[in-house]
Amino acid sequence: MVLNKKFLLLITVVFIASVGIVVAEDATVGPYTFTVPDGYTIATSDDTSCAMQLDEYKAISFATGVSDDLEAAKQNFIDQGQTLIDEKEMEYNGLPITLQAFSIEKDGTTFYVYNYVCLNEDGNFVVTATTNDADFDSDLNSDSNPAKIIFDTLQVN
Repeated sequence: MVLNKKFLLLITVVFIASVGIVVAEDATVGPYTFTVPDGYTIATSDDTSCAMQLDEYKAISFATGVSDDLEAAKQNFIDQGQTLIDEKEMEYNGLPITLQAFSIEKDGTTFYVYNYVCLNEDGNFVVTATTNDADFDSDLNSDSNPAKIIFDTLQVN
């Protein structure tokens, strides 16, 4: 009888584990921790950056140690053949953010690169969303923007 109860308990534990509880994955880069957006997997990560991929056309990254010379950074992207399609300043969750958006043609596909640059006292960083979706919503208030998840869950360690 005791063996049956242990077996039943083991089956129950295995069942619960197999059903699975979806737990969001966190990433830590420098002094920052954030939640990886749903569906994205970490491709590479170290003390200064974390690259996450959804598929071959959609990726997002977080990097620290960003220069505070936004004009030079913008010109660097332009010099690499990217076209500036949008630039604006905003505030989100109390953080000052400059969005620099670019497009670039690669292997017959147009990619859109959205750099959300934050220059603040805890250290400069950039969240970069890359997509082939011309209708990508760059608004950080949009639930479809994976950068929103990073900014909404961002914590300084």
